[in-house]
Amino acid sequence: MRLLESIPFLIACAVFLSVITLKSPILVFCLVFGSLIAVVTHTIGQQVNLPKRYIISLQMLGVAIIFSAFWLDYFADPAQAQFFKKAEDFFKNTLTQGATTGSNTQAAVSLVFNVLRALYLLYIAVSLIGVINAVRKDEDWQSVARTPLLVVVAVTIADVLTGFVIGDSNSNNQ
Repeated sequence: MRLLESIPFLIACAVFLSVITLKSPILVFCLVFGSLIAVVTHTIGQQVNLPKRYIISLQMLGVAIIFSAFWLDYFADPAQAQFFKKAEDFFKNTLTQGATTGSNTQAAVSLVFNVLRALYLLYIAVSLIGVINAVRKDEDWQSVARTPLLVVVAVTIADVLTGFVIGDSNSNNQ
């Protein structure tokens, strides 16, 4: 009799899990792993003779950690932020408008902008090492960090102004 009463609930759970499996297999993994953590925590808590409230707190903490990791994974999108991306697209489109073989030109433009980005990242990394060394030696790290910070601000402003000057280069090609 109890089994017959629980059939609608079991069907609803099966539909729910099938929808989740189709949409997000990671969530199913988190559900299974969270359930496993709850069962293992309960078993270990009973063997160690922990009070019931500690067992429940540990189970909730374990499940919360698993679902926090899921939500971080679910909402994490790559930034795809690149300096001078609009300028690179503009030069790719402008330099290859009249050319019949534009793939070499596009590769050259991409190479130039990627080299500029690499130099910029190397400068930031070397400057960061200098700042860390100044902090370790108890020197005035703020004066060491001032120049790299000004460079970062200048490049960011130049990128924003480039976007204002160039505009959306993709809308012109349609």
